[in-house]
Amino acid sequence: MDKKDLKKMIKAEFGELLKELGFSRKSEGVYIKVNDNIIQNITFDFGSIGFTCTVGMQPLYVKDHTITLGLSFGERLSRFRIIKKEWWAYEEPKKGIAEIKELLVKNGLPWFEEYGTSKGIIDFISSGKTKEYGFLFFNELHQKKYLGFSFLYTGNINEGVETLSNMLDMIGENAADFVKEYKVDMIKLLGRIKENPEETPSIIDDIIAENRLALKI
Repeated sequence: MDKKDLKKMIKAEFGELLKELGFSRKSEGVYIKVNDNIIQNITFDFGSIGFTCTVGMQPLYVKDHTITLGLSFGERLSRFRIIKKEWWAYEEPKKGIAEIKELLVKNGLPWFEEYGTSKGIIDFISSGKTKEYGFLFFNELHQKKYLGFSFLYTGNINEGVETLSNMLDMIGENAADFVKEYKVDMIKLLGRIKENPEETPSIIDDIIAENRLALKI
């Protein structure tokens, strides 16, 4: 089966279900839902050897070095709490779609439901569940970034500043230039928060607005 026909099958199988759950189609194969200023993302990938599906969450209140729709806080359903095949074959589309749907209902959607809030993210990262869920690319720096901004968003300013300061300490002199620029910007941002903590909600609102504008959400 070619990719075009497979995409039609996936849309027919998942479109109505995800719509009922509050997801909208962002682009071909990408469905998103925004809850508590957090993007819940379901993305179908079509590779040269097969197709797969990845679930992830991305807080809009996190200031990052670049603004893109990311999946670092998440994983392929084939590795999400379990270890299965990496890709499903184009030659067996119905079988692959059925297995993806089963894993999405069993593991992906419950993860959104349980941890898809700012407080849920704090609990998830603080309790070390990233290892349990098999998140390979959500490294310690990402964890501190998401955790720190989630603290700020929920009003835990001291914890947020401390966590983000620890994150910045992890960025060394050999980092890429754009990462160094991000570090400089973050130092200024944390300085503003330390000096005027009452301005934190306004600062976070500005970050959310910037991310929404860039992502067209």
